[in-house]
Amino acid sequence: MRANRLPAGKGLRWIGQGFMIVRAAPVRLLLLHLAFLLAITITVAIPVIGFAALWLLVPALVIGPHAMARAAARGVVPGPELLLAGFRANLAMQLRLGGVYLAAMIAVLAATMLADNGHFAQAMIGRVRLQIGDLQNPEIQQAMLIGAVLQTAALGALWYAPLLVAWNGLSVSKAVFFSAAAALINWRPFLLYGVGITLLFAFVLMLALGAAMLFAGPRAAQGNAALFAVIWILLPIWFASSYLSYRDVFDPGNSPTIPP
Repeated sequence: MRANRLPAGKGLRWIGQGFMIVRAAPVRLLLLHLAFLLAITITVAIPVIGFAALWLLVPALVIGPHAMARAAARGVVPGPELLLAGFRANLAMQLRLGGVYLAAMIAVLAATMLADNGHFAQAMIGRVRLQIGDLQNPEIQQAMLIGAVLQTAALGALWYAPLLVAWNGLSVSKAVFFSAAAALINWRPFLLYGVGITLLFAFVLMLALGAAMLFAGPRAAQGNAALFAVIWILLPIWFASSYLSYRDVFDPGNSPTIPP
């Protein structure tokens, strides 16, 4: 097992090629990713238990969208059965990996408590709800910044671990090691990828907010509807580009052809 060092430009190519993968079956992929997003939303809505359940199941959950992207890249129309691909193989290992994800997220929330005495952490596990005025509190803003930085670092290190467990048969410890090593040696393409995805998200969000303003309703409702729509629309591209990055980093010699 080895992780390949890639040029920085690969980061932007993953996004462009992700569009090409989604173009192979756009309606099917959007519908399947809507089901995935609704499952995540419902789980998160459960106070406390939902937070723990989500991170325990994240490794198994993300295999499905990656499997759909792999099928579409090979010219096969993905079926709904792929949504549960992560629950049909190595589930016990994925749950152990989920324990690593949960421990990392608990550590992140514990770090944010140093800034605001735990108010933001309680909001994240569903015990309290942040109001608009709370977001102007400097302590909560600092907690959110700490959480964003640490969570990005943790998820970046663990990004490929579920795929390495499911598709490469690695143990949890080896999957975590090779995932973190891949992220470290390829920080340049991943940085460009992150910048590109962020700019794309901001651009589509502005379009969605503009469309939402055409409809009557509270500003908060318009913002929530626009944010959900943007995440839904970009989710297939995100997972497709993530699959392409996994393929290039760990398996460049067996790259399936993206359909024209």
